[in-house]
Amino acid sequence: MFKKRYLSNLYKSIIYKIFKLFYGEIYSITKSNDSSDIKEKKIDIKKSKYKIFFCNNSTLYTDRVHDTAVIKDNRIIEGPSFQIRNNIYKECKDNSVFEKGTPRFRKRLKGTVLSLLTGGGGNSNYWHWLFDVLPRLEILRQAGKSLEDVDYFLFPSFDQKFQSESLDNLNIPQEKRLSSKNYRHIKADQIITTSHPYIFLNDPFKDSLNIPLWIFDFLRDKFLKKIDHNNLEQKSSPSKIFINRKDGKTKKWRFIINELEVENFLKSSGFKSVTLSEYSLLDQVKLFYNAKTIVGLHGAGFANIIYSKPETKILEFKSTNAGDAIKNLALNNKLNYNDISSSPKTTNHKYQAGDIEIDLKLLHKSLD
Repeated sequence: MFKKRYLSNLYKSIIYKIFKLFYGEIYSITKSNDSSDIKEKKIDIKKSKYKIFFCNNSTLYTDRVHDTAVIKDNRIIEGPSFQIRNNIYKECKDNSVFEKGTPRFRKRLKGTVLSLLTGGGGNSNYWHWLFDVLPRLEILRQAGKSLEDVDYFLFPSFDQKFQSESLDNLNIPQEKRLSSKNYRHIKADQIITTSHPYIFLNDPFKDSLNIPLWIFDFLRDKFLKKIDHNNLEQKSSPSKIFINRKDGKTKKWRFIINELEVENFLKSSGFKSVTLSEYSLLDQVKLFYNAKTIVGLHGAGFANIIYSKPETKILEFKSTNAGDAIKNLALNNKLNYNDISSSPKTTNHKYQAGDIEIDLKLLHKSLD
């Protein structure tokens, strides 16, 4: 094991050195006002303050999870670059490009590239895609730019069905979509970045509790209005749904121990058990719009409650370390929220995780 790790680190070290010979070392930090090629614009969206950076003849490198560096003349630009450690945004000096350089072949793009990169959460997580990635399009519009002003859109990924479907509904041409999987290192005539849509305090627990209301309005406007109103109100659509976790990628460390028992109880109470990945994006919108009661384990699927009607009943199953992001999302959208919270049966779990057991008597009481 030690030998394998040693050889892997040696290989990486050699690769880093080779690419530094190609592209040079990143040797310092520059601010947005230090160069005439970098413009910073400040805007307000319903009292939330944002910055948009326009970086001419610049380079972008990303590791797709923790760090994204926007670079000018081998200096990292403070502002449009970010570096995340344990969900906290750190200073530019901590960006990995200082140590590793930019170890990917650079691709040259003519025109303007809008970066919607946001860290690892945007790669495949539905919640982060809706609230961290897509709102940057509205920040761009509020800054006086239209989608037509952009030649390429650099997304964390669009491999997931919900990602490609949302981009189709937003009328972003496929030939303009770039995935950071294939475009980790680019140079463009202009790179545009925005500040994060809801990270203001640099505290993931507090910031996730206070997602600006304009983001919900933006998403409803783009997706709820896409559905013909005559088809939106569907009598065949279930009024009570249980979000099961049969497709959950986090199921190995966040699950309901007695899920089958819970599911059968809910079915006997008139609930339909739904696996959200089996629904198209707009069908999920319709499902949550028509449901009067929504029950499920803490997870990204609850992001869809922004499409629910006021006073819709929300019952969240969660471990005691899961936080109140979904509670606040429900309350901020004028929904009727309740939860069943339980201590995890094991203790070696990450934030938001834990295998829990649901008391059926308490569940019956909560539904009443």
